[in-house]
Amino acid sequence: MAGRRNRDGAALSLFAEVLREARHADVMAAQLTHLADLAIWPNISIQVVPYSAGGHIGLLGAFTIAEVADMSAMVYLESVADGQTVEDSDRVSQVGACFDVIRGEALPVGASRDLIMRVAEERWKN
Repeated sequence: MAGRRNRDGAALSLFAEVLREARHADVMAAQLTHLADLAIWPNISIQVVPYSAGGHIGLLGAFTIAEVADMSAMVYLESVADGQTVEDSDRVSQVGACFDVIRGEALPVGASRDLIMRVAEERWKN
């Protein structure tokens, strides 16, 4: 999952995998419904990269980009072994470019919300 916080700290973008198996269908349905409910807030956008996009750069590892007013941006890179905070501007720019590529592969916000709701209803509700 990847995320970016805008300079004002208000916006959040997430890329969620909505079809991965969960232990309990009712829990998964509730989680997806919660995500869809959050997606109607004006300061939150949730986008889903569909399986039809195939392999994409977002599968290489989780990261978070933090941008705060009057401070340089930072990146948190997560791996199976550990996590790392990076402040190097070249590396932050590189990760930002990767984020933009992932967003280009993702469904628009409205279509993502519709997909999340459809999956919650069709696949996870008993």
